[in-house]
Amino acid sequence: MLLDLTLRPNRSLSRDHARWLVLAVGGLFLLGSIRFLVLGMWPVIPFMIADVALLAWALRSNFRSGGNHERLVLAQDQLTLTRVSPWGETRVVTFEPWYTQVQIEETPLGDALLFLATHGRRVVVGGFLSPPERREVGAVIREALARYRNGDRPSTSAMA
Repeated sequence: MLLDLTLRPNRSLSRDHARWLVLAVGGLFLLGSIRFLVLGMWPVIPFMIADVALLAWALRSNFRSGGNHERLVLAQDQLTLTRVSPWGETRVVTFEPWYTQVQIEETPLGDALLFLATHGRRVVVGGFLSPPERREVGAVIREALARYRNGDRPSTSAMA
């Protein structure tokens, strides 16, 4: 196997840290709501509760979307891209490695888009990665394809 690469989205908080963040914000808002209640501004309290609920929902959605990943495998004369969605749906795309090109498109805003292209078909790879990470992944895939084309691949022939 010349390449076995799993790409996952970056997450800055762990689930435990996200819980602590929601609890800390909720605690601060609780103290603030007591003050608002004492001052007679009680209509503010439902909005503070809604803010904490929306923060918890946003972090939960963020972690759910972090469940998606992509896996690239170059083995046995084919390059396979397997995409798994946050809900577990799997989509597999196969390429003939001899004809597959790695294309990195630079945008005017400094973004880099990574594509695998062959026979008029282009597939985006690592759309959730940052531009430097996409460039790095593109270089790794290019190197693996170059090794494959130079004969550094396991033979699938029964005669070898």
